[in-house]
Amino acid sequence: LAVTSDVNPYFMSIDPYLGARAAVDEICRNLAAVGARPDSIGDCLNFGNPEKPERMGELHDATRGLAEMARGLHLPFVSGNVSLYNEGTEGAIPPTPTIMGIGIVNDIRKCVTSDFKEEGNSIYLIGETKKEMGGSEYYRAMELAGGRVPRTDIDALTKSMNALIKSIESGIVSSCHDVSSGGLAVCLAEMAIGGKGAEVCLYAMGDMRSDFKLFSESNTRWVAEVKKEKEKEFEEIFDGIKLTKLGEVKGDRLVVYDGDEMKKYIDLPISTLYEKWGSTLQKIMG
Repeated sequence: LAVTSDVNPYFMSIDPYLGARAAVDEICRNLAAVGARPDSIGDCLNFGNPEKPERMGELHDATRGLAEMARGLHLPFVSGNVSLYNEGTEGAIPPTPTIMGIGIVNDIRKCVTSDFKEEGNSIYLIGETKKEMGGSEYYRAMELAGGRVPRTDIDALTKSMNALIKSIESGIVSSCHDVSSGGLAVCLAEMAIGGKGAEVCLYAMGDMRSDFKLFSESNTRWVAEVKKEKEKEFEEIFDGIKLTKLGEVKGDRLVVYDGDEMKKYIDLPISTLYEKWGSTLQKIMG
């Protein structure tokens, strides 16, 4: 079994319907990233006072989004909990339908982890990156409000998951990680922190601002490390699905380029990435 739990309250605060759909999308991405097929889901629905029209509206929209995703993906809700009236002197909590996902692994020996494994292996981005920055970590860091909350396409999610799981079960993929909070930049950093470095170029992602490429939190995306000489087989499995070759596993630094002049946007040793990642909670908590 594979088990995961997710929700993004920042998406939910802007749009409970799209935020709920995104939570199920992320559940599926997490499970597929290790080679597990989503089997069922559970929930813990945390909301404010439903006697207030706005709070009831949030509950309605969120459950509508969850139901659409469950039906479309043929995933049963096997368990659930509802916690209402979560309000204090400063108001209600953000609508927070925490979702748990359970996946089935056919052979645990074929599962993959998220750390970059072997120098020279190719790095691919699976899925389409859009200008969807609403609720993103980037907008929070820049103190920007609003924006477009990431959408979810059930058909694209299903096809992408099936292709990814097939490639993992076939032994083509060495590591994989879903793109979620913090976007592609954080995904690459987390994969480097656990293993080797990487050198990537974002130019092939198309005509889009570099900060959108790095920090968009569009759904239904993964970064996959593909074994040497297996690229053609990998690309054939993903025929008809958006796939972008970014670069390769290399060295002990994370290096990211973009633009016609190949401007270097990130060039950091893994040790610095690990230090920043490991010290964040302590800084927040004091």
